[in-house]
Amino acid sequence: MKSDSIAFDQLLNDYFGTFYANHPADATYVGLTSGEGRFNTATLPALRRQYRARQAALAKLDTIAPSALSNEQNLDRLAFRARLLRECEDFERGRHTLNPHGLDEVFDFLLREMQRGETEPKRAAKNIRNLLKETPRYLSQAAKLIAQPDRVWRGIMDGAFKASDSFFDAVASFLKSNGNKKEDNTLLRLAKRACTNYHGSVMEKRLAKPGSFAIGTTMLQRRIRDELGLDYTVGQVEAVALSEIDRVGALLKTASAKLGKNRCVDEIVETARNQWKPKGDLLALYKKTNAEIIRKFKAAKAMTFPKGDSLAITLVPDFMSHVIPMAAYSPPGPFDKRQRGYFWVNDLGLKKKKEADKLSERQQHFGLELTCAHEAYPGHHLQFIFANAHPRKWRRVFDEHAIFYEGWTLWCEQMCVDLGIIKSPELKLQQLHDALWRCHRILVDLRLQTGAYSYNQAVKHMQKNLGFTKARAEADVNWYTGSPGVPMSYWLGRLENARLYKKLVDGRGWSLRRFNDWLLSFGTLPQSWIEKYGLD
Repeated sequence: MKSDSIAFDQLLNDYFGTFYANHPADATYVGLTSGEGRFNTATLPALRRQYRARQAALAKLDTIAPSALSNEQNLDRLAFRARLLRECEDFERGRHTLNPHGLDEVFDFLLREMQRGETEPKRAAKNIRNLLKETPRYLSQAAKLIAQPDRVWRGIMDGAFKASDSFFDAVASFLKSNGNKKEDNTLLRLAKRACTNYHGSVMEKRLAKPGSFAIGTTMLQRRIRDELGLDYTVGQVEAVALSEIDRVGALLKTASAKLGKNRCVDEIVETARNQWKPKGDLLALYKKTNAEIIRKFKAAKAMTFPKGDSLAITLVPDFMSHVIPMAAYSPPGPFDKRQRGYFWVNDLGLKKKKEADKLSERQQHFGLELTCAHEAYPGHHLQFIFANAHPRKWRRVFDEHAIFYEGWTLWCEQMCVDLGIIKSPELKLQQLHDALWRCHRILVDLRLQTGAYSYNQAVKHMQKNLGFTKARAEADVNWYTGSPGVPMSYWLGRLENARLYKKLVDGRGWSLRRFNDWLLSFGTLPQSWIEKYGLD
C-alpha cells in the first residue's frame, strides 16, 4: 500500500532526525554541521532513552509490509533493521559497561578536526576549543558507565593514554598556529587532567572475566545473516574458511615455487623490496602511481569514475605519524558538501639524514600499487564517493557493512592482477599472501566471538599460520575483539563478488564495467541484498 511506503520513509526521517539532534558527535561524523564541537551525552539514562527509541522503531518497522515497499526501500529496511538489532544487542549485553573507549572517542574527534584544519583551519580551531571544553564533562560521564572493563579493551585504553601527552602537544601546536588564544593552555590542562582521571578510574576497577568481549554463537549467527547477508550457519562459515585456506594456500605454494626454490613468501617479497630503489620524493611517487592506476583501470573499461569528487594525496602530519605506519585513507562524511577524501602517506624517510636510511624507509612502501588500488581508486575512495551520492538520503549512513566495502577493496586488488595492472610477480605473490591472511581472519574472528579461542590462542594462530610477530598478531586480534563479524567480512565479501561475477558476467554476458557500476550503485550493502532487490 502507498501508505506503508510513505510511513516507512517517515519512520526513517523521524528516527534519524531525532537521533542526530540528540547525538551531536554522530552528526559531525556523518558531515552534518549541527553537532560540531560537541560530544554526545554519555550517561546511563541517555543510553536507555536511545535503547527505547530503537525498540520503538523496530516495533513500528514490524507494522510495515515489505511487499508494499519499493526495492530501494526494502534495501533500506534491511539495513535499518540490522543496525537497530546490533545496537540493541550491544546495550543488552552491557558493552557500555565493558569497553572503556572514552579516550579513543576524544582523540578521534580532535584528530578529525585537525585533519579538517588542512583546508579549514579557523573552523577546525573553533571546534577543537569547544571539544576541549566538553572533554571533562564527557569523560566524567563515560567513566561512570564502566563497571568491569574487559582486559583486552582496558589494555587498548591504557596504550592510548600513554600516547596522550604527545597527542595533546600536537593539539597545542595546532591551536598556537591558529589563533593562539589565552584560554588554550587552560583548556588543554583541564582536558589532560580529565584523561588522567578517566584512565585512573578505569584502571582501578575489577576486570571482567576473560573473553567478555565475545558475543557468542547465537548473536554471531544473527549478524552473519542480518549484517553480512549470508544464509550460512556459523559451522558453514568455518567450513568456507578452511576450504579457502587450503585453496589459496595451494595457489601461494605454486606461485612461490616459481619464484624461488626453498624460499618462503616473506623471503621472496623481502628480496624484491630490497631490490626496489625508488628515487626522489615518495609523495610524488604515490601521486604518479595513483594516476597510473586510474589510467589503467579506465583503459580496461573496468568501471565508471566519479565526477566532482576530490582526493588529496598528502603527507601525514607529525601528530598522526605514530598511528599511520605507511598509508591510510580518510573518507568524507556522507553529507559533507565537499566530497574530499584524504590519502595519507607517511614518509618517515624525511626525518632521516643519511640517504641509505631514507631509501630504507621508502622501500617499506614496496607494493604501493596495491595500496593505491585498495585505499584510493578504485577502492575505498571511489566506493564511498558513490555511496555518499546515493539519491536516498539515509542510505548514505548505512556504511557499516564491511562485507561490501572490504570485499570491494579485495576485489580491486584481484582486478589489478587479472587485468595486468600490476606486472611484478612478487607483488602478485604478496597479493596472494594477503589473501591467505584474510582467509585466516574468518577463522580467528569466528572462534574468538564464539569462545572457541581465547585471546592468546587467537594470537598464536596468527603467529603460527601467517608468520606474524607477536606484536603484529596482538594488534590484529585487538581489533577483532571489538568488531565481531567485520574481520571475516573481507574474504567473504571477496567471494560474494566473485560469485556474482560468475552469475552476471560469465552467465549473462555483462561487461566488467556494467558489473562493477551495478555493484557500486546501491551504496554499502551486502551483495546478497543487492542481488535480491537490484536485479530484474
